[in-house]
Formats: sequence, C-alpha cells, structure tokens
Amino acid sequence: MTLSLPARRCLLVTGDSDYCQQTTQSWLSLWQPASFLWLTENPLAASNQYAQKQAKQFLGQEFDVVVFDAGETFNADSFAAIVGTVRAGGLLLLLLPKALPESNWYQRFQQIIERYLQQFAEFHHATAEHVLPAGFRPQPVISRPFQLTADQQHALSLIHKTAFGHRRRPLLITADRGRGKTALLGVAAAELLQQGKQKIVVTAPAYANVDTLFQHAANVLQSGQSGRGKVIWQAAELQFIAPDALLAHGMQADVLIVDEAAALPLPMLQRLLQQYSRIVFSTTLHGYEGSGRGFKLQFQQLLDHYTPGWYHTHLIQPVRWNSGDLLEQFSFELCLLDAEPVADALIMDATIAALQIQPVSAERLVQDESLLQQCFGLMVAAHYRTRPSDLQMLLDRNDMWVLGVFYQHYLVASIWLVAEGPLSPDLSAAIFAGKRRINGHLLPQTLLAHSGISDAGKYHYQRIVRIAVHPILQNKGIGQLLLTAVLSHLSADTDMIGCSFAVSDRLLHFWSKNDYQLLRIGSHSDHVTGRHAVVLAKAINSRGQELINQTQQRLAEQWPMLLHSQLNQLEAAFIPLLSRMLPLNTLPLSCAEEEELAAFAFHQRHFDACQFAIWRFVISSLSQPRFSMLPEALQQLCVRYILQQQPISQLSTQLTLRGRHEVQQQLREAIRRLLL
Repeated sequence: MTLSLPARRCLLVTGDSDYCQQTTQSWLSLWQPASFLWLTENPLAASNQYAQKQAKQFLGQEFDVVVFDAGETFNADSFAAIVGTVRAGGLLLLLLPKALPESNWYQRFQQIIERYLQQFAEFHHATAEHVLPAGFRPQPVISRPFQLTADQQHALSLIHKTAFGHRRRPLLITADRGRGKTALLGVAAAELLQQGKQKIVVTAPAYANVDTLFQHAANVLQSGQSGRGKVIWQAAELQFIAPDALLAHGMQADVLIVDEAAALPLPMLQRLLQQYSRIVFSTTLHGYEGSGRGFKLQFQQLLDHYTPGWYHTHLIQPVRWNSGDLLEQFSFELCLLDAEPVADALIMDATIAALQIQPVSAERLVQDESLLQQCFGLMVAAHYRTRPSDLQMLLDRNDMWVLGVFYQHYLVASIWLVAEGPLSPDLSAAIFAGKRRINGHLLPQTLLAHSGISDAGKYHYQRIVRIAVHPILQNKGIGQLLLTAVLSHLSADTDMIGCSFAVSDRLLHFWSKNDYQLLRIGSHSDHVTGRHAVVLAKAINSRGQELINQTQQRLAEQWPMLLHSQLNQLEAAFIPLLSRMLPLNTLPLSCAEEEELAAFAFHQRHFDACQFAIWRFVISSLSQPRFSMLPEALQQLCVRYILQQQPISQLSTQLTLRGRHEVQQQLREAIRRLLL
C-alpha cells in the first residue's frame, strides 16, 4: 500500500513577542481549539499552551497545528518529539525572535531553515504583508480505514513465527516514528488471541506508549470486552503490565510484547529475555529519546548471547504522512536524529601509527557538516542514549572542549570534556550543608554533597562527559591513547580529571587500567541503564592526589555499612570489582573467629552464633583471588546474604534455593572453599 496524503507544512514566524503572538492567533482562528497544541516557555492557563518540556506527554496524538515557540529558548529534545504529532495536511508554526541569538546552534539552524525556505513550497516565512501562504486553507481530517503496509504485513508474519514457531526466537521490530508499529502490534495481538493464544502480556515504559495498541486490538476483537490496558475475548486476555511489576511477580504469558524497548534499561530487557520464551520487542530508533544505534548494538549483543536465533525487521514506510515527508527530513537534519559514524570501509585499515589527535572546536563543527555528523554519530553509536540536546551542548556549551582522533581526515574517536570548579566558599558551604544544588559541576558537587569533603569546591576539575571509539576500531588501544593525549591538553591549573558512568565490569576494567580511582557509587540505580552510577578520577598533581586519597579513605570506611544500606540492591557481581578499587583496611581474624569459621564450615555450628566472624571473613576475602575462584552462585550468595543482608525470601526466589536451610548450607560450602 502506497499512501498519498496531504503534505505537512512549516510556517516560520520571526519577530518580537507581540507580533509572533498576534500572527499565531490569526492562524489558530482557522482551526478548532482541540486541534492545535502550543508549546512555549511561558504557557498561559488557556489556549492549549504547555511548556516545551511537556512535549513527551503528547506522543502518539495528532494535531492539525503545533506551535513551537522558540522565542526564548529552543529545546531540541522537545522539538524532535513534537514534530511527529503534526498530522498529514497539518502545520508546524515555528516562532523565533527577530534577531537569533549568536550561537553555533542557531547559526546552523539558520543555514538549514533558509535552504528549506528557498527550495520547498511546504516551508513558508510569514511577513507582515503575507502572513498566509497563497491559497492555503486547513486540510480536512481524513478518515481512512486501517490497512497494513507491505512492511507491516512482513512484520506480522514474523510475529506469528515468533508466537507459534520455535521457542526462544524473539523478534525485534525497529522503526522511525510514524511507521505504525504500535498499531501493528495491536492487530497482531488480536490475531494471536483469535488463533488460540490465551494470555498475551504487553509491557512498555508507560501505558500511554501502548494505548494505540489496545485501541487497534479492540477494533479487531469487536465482540470482546475492553477497558484501559485490557481486552478480554472469549476466554483469552490481552493485558498491560508495567515492566517492574511484570518482573517482580513473574506473570505467565503465552507471548510477551515489549514496546518502546529502547526506553527500558538493558538489565531489565536481559531479565525479560531469560524469563519469557516468546517475546516481540518493538522500538523507535530515532527520536527525542535518543534511542538509536547505541541501543541497537548493545541490545543485539544481548540477543546474540541469550537467543542466537532471533529475528529482526525494520519498518520503513510511514503511515501517518507521506514517504519523503519534508518536515520529517527537516527535523532529522536539524537534530541529527539519523547521524552515523564514518562508514566502516573507509577506516577499517587504520593503525595506531597512522592516527592524528587534534582539538575540534565547535566553530569548526558548525562549518563542516560532515565532520559534525561523524562526531555526533560516534556518540550515537557508542552511548545507550544520545539526545538532540547533546548536540546543542556540543555546539553551544562554552566550557566544553573536544579532542578528536583522525584517520585520513575521518574522525574515528573523540572525547568531550568540561571544566568544573572552583566554586566560591559560600556556594561550597551551601552545597555541603545540603541547601543548594547547581547545574553542572558534577565532580565538586559529588565530593561536597556525598563524600563529605568540605573543601572540595576549591579545586580545578576537568570532567569527561563523553568518550567514543568507532565500533569497528574498538579494542585496539585507541581509547587508552586518547586518555593519554588528553593529559597534555589540560590547563595548567587542573588538579583532577574525572568521569561518571553506569557501572559495568568492562568499563571498570578500562578506567582502572588507565589509573582512574573510585570515588563514589550512586545510591540508586539509573532510570536509563538500570544500574548504579560510579564516579572515578585521576590526579593531575599532588593536590589532586591528596583529594583522591581523602575521598577514597572516606568511602572505604563507609563501604561495609553502605553494602547493607544504600547499596543493598547493587548487582552482586560488581561488589568484588569495586572492593578491589578501594583501600580496605581489614584486620586479621582472631584465633576465636578462625575457630568459629571452621566449626561453621566443617561441622554444624549455627550461623547466628558466628555471623560476625563470617561477615569479617567474607569482606576481607572480596579482593582476594580465592574469592573470584568460587562458582558465581556462591559468590552471589556470600555478597547478597552476608554483606548486602538481603532477605531469605528474595534470595530463595532469585537464586532458586529452598528457604533458609538451603541458603545456609550453600553458605557453609562457600566458606569451606574459601578456607581450603
């Protein structure tokens, strides 16, 4: 099916606030109030006005007119999100100040928008004399029956194959916005119920993501009973369950549908893969969330590991607007939603000796679109979530600087850094006292607010915000080369260089190999990755080393307490790794404690009678080679039961042990092995 829909248009309105408001009101008078949306930094109570940052809540809806008021600020994430809500035949009203701010972002915007205004009739610039394009009138809303495209029909056949074919062959459906993937899932779910599946569970970051799915399922199953997040047809059921509730309760399902998978943490997707044998994953690849190639590459690794027979299909043809839609092209180009690193074939012969390292200024990037795409594409490929706002940060943040690695004029790696500190004594004291938080300055704020270092505000820091190496050139020493090169480009007053990232064994190994030391572990897991963040740093001078030593000593002293309080849900596999990065001072066991351990491990001494000796022994063993030689299940048991003090009920479920007796029997085995 090839669609032929009215074109979407863009009207640029530039001027002072009063002119933009009057022009917008004259346009909106042509439409019913319910058919438009107005995003602005200063929303009024009426007129369907909302703050730019609220754009996310309108995803999945369609409007005749969307007003994006960038008179004061341009939120690139919100802009990329809201463009997809303009329906076929609809209009985007883009309000801008008469004189654009002098920034690299706006300079590039001006270049792009002028080209669209000159080349395409769908883009129009309002003037005092000609507010309306000649002959333009609101397009009537087109009511058309739902019909699957060829892309959707192919995806539907793969969904059936996943549901009725070999087990553990999940399907990944990817698409840009407007390709009808959620509607397709609703049709597919209804057909699966009609064909005999009794229980289909749908999960997504929020129910709003899948409301369309349930509407289409209900349309197919017209004789069924439908409500919010549920459709019952005969004895079969389609039901929405939030991801955390789904994993907590282990609900059975004939088929699991996961929509907007890229918005869920990878560890959560991994657990779903392990728990369910028939899964359909669906996700948007390009959009305001920044879910792109980085997610796809990392998720593919999970699929390859756990379910090597998985399927993939990509929906290309849009269903909410025409193929080649200019408004979509404009948003992609402006926000670099489809940015990719340089093609593999052009750099696959690169060697360390042939590389060149040089600074890359924002001015150079805005003048060289190809280099900008390579630079931003590297980050899209390397990081789980890179947003359009990161592009604004790259171009406009005054305290950011970039170092690039080039091979034959192609960018193959880069590192982004920002200067942080020093902070004024008054501000430092307020942050230390818990009275203030400021944007940026992550390193000094972390040491002040969390590590308890009261003079941390007086130091000069450099923080690594992003680092990326082209996927085809990874594991060749280029990242290490880049970290070494950065040191020679630091300002003379720098005391410390640091970074923060979601904890993983691969990243911990990389940074510790480059002499970065652990300063902090976040108290809570990150909503994007599902893992705790860590802060690491490397001293540049003796002042910086003294600060690191002081911070590490504080963390080491608190470490045993943190494990059974703030960090009691930290993944057990990371705790030995993190422990080896700290100067833990554990006193030797006393003779009495050694006797108690032997009586517990080799005889029947009760756990409660020697719990303290066991705790001391386990925490002192963490950084020893013998602990890493234990089977993984016994390592997890020691960490989670003794150090994190997780409840027996949780351990029994997650480690498949039958209650307290078996937990303690396995603990005896672990202590026995550590003693031998």
